[in-house]
Amino acid sequence: MLGWLTRPFRDRRRTRFLPPEADFQAALEVIPITGGLDADQVSRLRTLSATILAEKTFMGAHGLEPQPNLCLEIAIQAALPVLGLDETWYEQFSTFIIYPDDFVSDTEEVDEAGVVHRSRDIRAGEAWHRGPVVLSLTGIHAAGQGEGYNVIIHELAHQIDQLDGEANGLPPLHRGMDANDWCRVSESAFNALRETLESGQDPLIDPYAAESPAEFFAVSCEFFFERPDLLSEVFPEVYRQLARFFRQDPLERMLSLAEGT
Repeated sequence: MLGWLTRPFRDRRRTRFLPPEADFQAALEVIPITGGLDADQVSRLRTLSATILAEKTFMGAHGLEPQPNLCLEIAIQAALPVLGLDETWYEQFSTFIIYPDDFVSDTEEVDEAGVVHRSRDIRAGEAWHRGPVVLSLTGIHAAGQGEGYNVIIHELAHQIDQLDGEANGLPPLHRGMDANDWCRVSESAFNALRETLESGQDPLIDPYAAESPAEFFAVSCEFFFERPDLLSEVFPEVYRQLARFFRQDPLERMLSLAEGT
């Protein structure tokens, strides 16, 4: 928690970065997954977005200069997962790096036998442990459309997952949540997804979730906010665990929005 000496400074800085109401509403219009939020939630989303804009550095790569509207769209989608929590869940990193397109990432992994495997992957996002969150502009533009893809939420899920030291699909849970239940639900769903893929059936969610428990968590978070109806249909227990963790219910918002149209 913040000390009383730093909180006033933080509040003043956040106020300076509070997006104008017109700009904020214009950004919401291009992020359909924010639909269904009530007035209090929209107000809190704006405040959290201001905190992210104030406390994170937005850097462009390969000549890209992030414009204010782009930074605001990133901040809004970054704020959505912590809408029922607070901004302290993002204190372990300070920078967003934005590439104009998908980028090459050099990876190195050591297997159980101690053999080092190196590879070069094309990625739309990357989250470094206690380091920057790297995003591609193409990935950002595709996010938030309610189609099950959100590179911003995916990479921030990795940051949350890594708060206890490693990305393993088990983030620090709230008091009252049972780690054994979380692991049981996650492992069962992860194994079911792999079996579905091995049988050649359509997994309905992004098959990248079968790469590892960490990727299963990150992809599940994407679908929780982008396609809560699909995640709750395929893995209802996973959906319930995420609803408890994020302290919000995107499916209820989706249904409420549908009933109002």
